[in-house]
Amino acid sequence: MLIFAITLGACQKLIDNKPSATQLLDKEVFKDSVTVKAALASLYGDLQYGDRYSVLMSTRPGLTADELTFVGNSFDQFTANVIISDNPDVADLWSTPYSIIYSANAIIEGTPAGSNLSPKFQAQTIAEARFVRAFCHSYLVNLFGDVPLVLTTDVEKNKVGARTPTADVYAQIIEDLIYARDNLPTDYSMSSGLRVRANKWAATALLARTYLYLGRWAEAETQTTAIIENTALFKLEDISNVFKPSSLEAILQFYNDAGGITGYASAVIPNPQSPLPTFVFTEQLKAAFAAETGDARATAWSSTISYNGTTYTYPTKYRSLATGANEEYFTVLRLAEQYLIRAEARAQQNNVSGSRTDLLAVRQRAGLGATAANDREALLLAVERERRVELNCEMGHRWFDLKRTGRINAILDAVKTTWKPEAALYPVPADQRSRNGNLTQNPGYN
Repeated sequence: MLIFAITLGACQKLIDNKPSATQLLDKEVFKDSVTVKAALASLYGDLQYGDRYSVLMSTRPGLTADELTFVGNSFDQFTANVIISDNPDVADLWSTPYSIIYSANAIIEGTPAGSNLSPKFQAQTIAEARFVRAFCHSYLVNLFGDVPLVLTTDVEKNKVGARTPTADVYAQIIEDLIYARDNLPTDYSMSSGLRVRANKWAATALLARTYLYLGRWAEAETQTTAIIENTALFKLEDISNVFKPSSLEAILQFYNDAGGITGYASAVIPNPQSPLPTFVFTEQLKAAFAAETGDARATAWSSTISYNGTTYTYPTKYRSLATGANEEYFTVLRLAEQYLIRAEARAQQNNVSGSRTDLLAVRQRAGLGATAANDREALLLAVERERRVELNCEMGHRWFDLKRTGRINAILDAVKTTWKPEAALYPVPADQRSRNGNLTQNPGYN
């Protein structure tokens, strides 16, 4: 707890925080590998605490896209794409990543001062912190567009930081991920075989996604190929095993809470005390599942329940509510996404046969045959459909896909009467702007 207070307990809201004694790095923390490891453990605790990335990132973007709706009116701002700038969930999606970035920066800055740390240990520690920093910046830039790029623990500088152009944020994300890829272990020995800490392959997977989002097709293909060809560590699992702690499909997972269940399951699975599900599939997502007969994902990853004469379909990728069971770990990065990244990158490069082969790998696992798509444009639509079903309700994939492919207006305008193009970016939280006059607001928001 002392290590956490000194090194990582710096702030709840990075951009608006004030300097204090707890924000001054104590060099003693970085003199010993044991205390540095404790600091890293606290960093992962921050990343996983409160299910912000598992629950918030998998449900709120699903509501603003065409995946989920809510039984009730609690999230009408998201489903109608009329989010106001003082929405508490949006504030959390902004401030929590910045708090984690501060902690990562503390480790990046402090570790080189550790005179008793070997150069290899120092590089590995910094690489892990840089992965986390890139991870947080990646979600920030995809939710809000231009965001402050925070690379220091200098509070006075950070609290007046202006928004950095998206291209510059991505350049730093790539730089961090390349460093992480080249300095992290190639196995999961750091976490006793569990896939709950970033290694070379987690950095490679996030780098591949980043290149895809930037339209750097050849580089995306290269990164995914390195993972897909590592058959000693990774393989597509049976659908029933994808999200288990033992899954060979997992590249990076999160530990559960103290109760041994995922926060995601708690949020979406009905229980005897409240049999009505909360987050349920839209008609559009149900139609996507029903588009092909025999798709095993339809029954494995969704369930239906009838309540007061209405039938609801809800996500069940995570379904265990057994206290202490630890039957599932929330999976942040996995192999199926890498196949789909490569399928898209190959289609963009007119490698039709290669793209079809990658799609087939994912489809066969779902009990489907080869796609009928046989040219570039048809394959890109096939990849979009496959991503929609395979990655449904996971970490905002559908929302980000609609934006990066430029199809968001055409698709959401057809299904949402309140849709407006400005809603593709979330508003910069009002409390952050009230404290930092250099933060501008996204268009379309007061």
